[in-house]
Amino acid sequence: MALSDIEKQLKTIPAEYLTEVYNYLELLQYKILYEKQKNISDKKFPNRRPGILKDPNFYMSPDFDKPLDDFKEYV
Repeated sequence: MALSDIEKQLKTIPAEYLTEVYNYLELLQYKILYEKQKNISDKKFPNRRPGILKDPNFYMSPDFDKPLDDFKEYV
């Protein structure tokens, strides 16, 4: 679509609706920016996917939260 066609259409829109047109154009710009950032992050972290840490592969001792003997004099 040519820019001149868009300009013709804009001239036919009443003034009170031009702010809505402007807001929609801003929304489209944010959408384009979001897509660009998403593509960049997908390329940057190709192994990142939802739920990757659901089942941790490490062991935490049951007494992990127990106070250490070294710090008893401070507690």
